[in-house]
Amino acid sequence: MPLSVEDCLAAITSHTRGLASAAEGNLGLRIEHCPDWSMADLVWHLTSVHWFWNQVASGPLLEEPSDLVRPERPDDEDLVEAMLTGARTMVEALRAADQQAPCWTWGQDQTVWFITRHQVQEAAVHHWDAVNASDRGSWSMDDAVAMDAVDEFLTHSVANPRWPMPDAAPMAGTLWFCACGGVGDRIEADSWHVTDGVAAGTLTHLTLHLEDQEPDVVGPAVGAHGDPPSFLLWLYRRVPEIGFDGDLGVLDRFRAFTFTD
Repeated sequence: MPLSVEDCLAAITSHTRGLASAAEGNLGLRIEHCPDWSMADLVWHLTSVHWFWNQVASGPLLEEPSDLVRPERPDDEDLVEAMLTGARTMVEALRAADQQAPCWTWGQDQTVWFITRHQVQEAAVHHWDAVNASDRGSWSMDDAVAMDAVDEFLTHSVANPRWPMPDAAPMAGTLWFCACGGVGDRIEADSWHVTDGVAAGTLTHLTLHLEDQEPDVVGPAVGAHGDPPSFLLWLYRRVPEIGFDGDLGVLDRFRAFTFTD
């Protein structure tokens, strides 16, 4: 079942608050997977992201904004509060917006809904970064929210018709992941199968429920069973291994088609 707008906004709020808690008093720590960043830089990054997408959604802006005057970075003692304030402002703008209103995005979906949906994983993954750096608090993500984030990633953050990578070697196989490890025997657990797309330099994915018939596997395969939050963190290269079995070359070629900036 797709997430509701309120599901997304609740997740954005919760993960931003979790990041704030981990960051408070730890602004000088380094961020492992963003090695040029301190915790202060991470907080400012998310603050800037919230500010930018608030401008796009509030317009809504139909073209990529190039002349926005960005706010100045606050002093370190004000960074965390600025992030929380900016998150609240963006969340309220998204709540008030028509989710189907057209607007500029970098994804294939050119509506406000793309912003609402994608900001969940933006907050969640950076929340994980903060907890990983500070060893303060714990990180968790609701399975249903993570499943939607995985599906969104495989739609927009891999080579696709809008962002093809024609010079990359074809994946020439199938990557699959079954979320049954995260939701037990519930039939709504998702399974994803990723293969080369019809156009050169693109990938395509199929999302199935466990009660549905499994698709044919194309070429050599690699896959794993596990929980959706761990798969999302793997997609974002935050965790190195989640128990994949099969042709690991397919895994390496899949990586070449993904982008997480």
